[in-house]
Amino acid sequence: MTTPDQTAFIARLPPFNRLSVAELEPIARELTVDHYAVGDVLVKVGETPACLYLIIDGAVYEVDGDPSVTDQGDGTPSGSSPLWCITAIYAAEDAFDPSALLEGTSKHSFVVHEPTRCFLLPRPVFLRAVQSYPALAAFYDQRISQRLATLRETGDTRDLSSFTLAKIQDAYIHPPVFVDANSSIRDAALAMKAHKTNSVLVQDGDELGIVTATDLREAAIIERRSVDEPVGPLATYELIGMAPDDFLFNALLRMTHHDINRLVIREGSTLHGILEQIDLLSYLSNHSHLIALQIERARSRADLKWASQDLVNVIRDLHTKGIKIRYIMQLVSELNKKMLRKIFELLAPPELLADACLLVLGSEGREEQVLKTDQDNALILRDGFTCPDLERITGEFTDCLIEFGYPRCPGNIMVSNTYWSKSVKAFKDELFQWIVHPTQDSFLQFAIFFDAMAVAGDDNLLRHVKDHMYRLLGDHRAFYAQFAKATVAFETPLGFFTNFVVEKHRDELDLKKGGIFPIVHGIRSLALEYRLPQTNTIDRILALNQRNLFRSSFGVELIEVFTYLSTLRVKAGLNKVQQNLPQDNYLNPKELNKLERELLRDSFKIVNEFKKFITYHFKLGMIS
Repeated sequence: MTTPDQTAFIARLPPFNRLSVAELEPIARELTVDHYAVGDVLVKVGETPACLYLIIDGAVYEVDGDPSVTDQGDGTPSGSSPLWCITAIYAAEDAFDPSALLEGTSKHSFVVHEPTRCFLLPRPVFLRAVQSYPALAAFYDQRISQRLATLRETGDTRDLSSFTLAKIQDAYIHPPVFVDANSSIRDAALAMKAHKTNSVLVQDGDELGIVTATDLREAAIIERRSVDEPVGPLATYELIGMAPDDFLFNALLRMTHHDINRLVIREGSTLHGILEQIDLLSYLSNHSHLIALQIERARSRADLKWASQDLVNVIRDLHTKGIKIRYIMQLVSELNKKMLRKIFELLAPPELLADACLLVLGSEGREEQVLKTDQDNALILRDGFTCPDLERITGEFTDCLIEFGYPRCPGNIMVSNTYWSKSVKAFKDELFQWIVHPTQDSFLQFAIFFDAMAVAGDDNLLRHVKDHMYRLLGDHRAFYAQFAKATVAFETPLGFFTNFVVEKHRDELDLKKGGIFPIVHGIRSLALEYRLPQTNTIDRILALNQRNLFRSSFGVELIEVFTYLSTLRVKAGLNKVQQNLPQDNYLNPKELNKLERELLRDSFKIVNEFKKFITYHFKLGMIS
């Protein structure tokens, strides 16, 4: 018989709380209880779990690396070993690992941190439940029903993954590029550059090897070899290959097993080329590489429209598959930059391309925009250059982006606004006003411009303007503290008793104002002071860590908090897109599970600690 406690327990857990009592009882009857001691490894990376673990009490770590490396048997990672890296903590009323049950293998290991009791739901029961109830299927994956239908037809767990039927030949295979083993390191580098590839095949008599851009970089920079030395000794000759009609899923497993980033694709004596890991992952992420190809080959606005519309699907698939938010940001940023560059190239005459520099600003310049929020772009023109059709071209550029789903910037920070489309000298004059005679509005404009990244045209124009900016700052040191003050402008939405402070009439808190902006702007202020070339927030934190500005562990915490808050922001944004609601930065903390809420509280505590650091570093208490 099913005990009431079992049914009541599972009824509290998402997504099972979406089911009726009648639907829950058959599932609850299958639950069993087990006890675990500190250090027990419940699931190892690469294994297929036998059940879904539902924690009654205790705590479990999700880890990367070797779970057998612990510190004195207390279930915590060894302080001296890099083999164990905690990625998440699971506590009472949390469940793991549904993704592994659905996809066949676990991407991480799960280790007991403190004495733990769990309800165990057998894997066949879990899969039948997801198959039977659309509410569960929709929770785990929008396309899970199709994937489970495939499982039912084949009886093979691996078919749960939507990409297991895709073949290697369906993905992009880089044509083979050959160099002789006696060729110099420099010749190999030139061959890579000419063919826009990260590896070349090395022919040494009857032997065939491979050398990568990383191999060349390490040889020239770290080992300080002469670039005139032969490339042959750098090559790896034990090539790992696969046939083009093999499954992409198997290629991914082989890359993971051998810890490599590329495979040689050949069939008998025919060598087809190289499969790069990034192309494999792009294919598995809703064919994002096809979007890049569509952009590159576009000859009209109509050609570009398809690629732009499919970006949200790419983001949703990447997020659903558990891809880290930083990688999603980087991929989306690259696709967005390609999109803007192609639009500009389609609209602008050759002389404008040669004498102007198209910029993305703000979050796009930092490579941190994921969903399409608003446009932030500008155009720098070479001094003395004029374009009679500039107003029409910039207007069409803005209209085109609006048509493709990039909303108009509320602050009108777009190339169609002449304030953001002017000469090098005009931008230098503007910088003088921003720095020497700052206003509340100009601090915002300066911040947006400081994060600028060139995407098309002559990037030397941006470099000239920024060089002038640093020369001005050298004579106006007080600007740094005034600029940094915005870091503490917004209250962290955490109350005295660590309860969340939501805004009136909407029961939501602002993730951007409460957590993301203070980190972004505080780090931006430090990057300005230390003249860092990086624009990405995480890259800036890493660069500041190298300068020992704060303890390295605090830098790691900042990166983790920024990543977590950004992930929550994307998750909330995708949910609102699905419900046809306007995108914003708000999140209802009640929609988070227990672990997510605890992590959000801890994240806001780190934000407050960082605000204190910025206040002390820039002596903000002395500024009126």
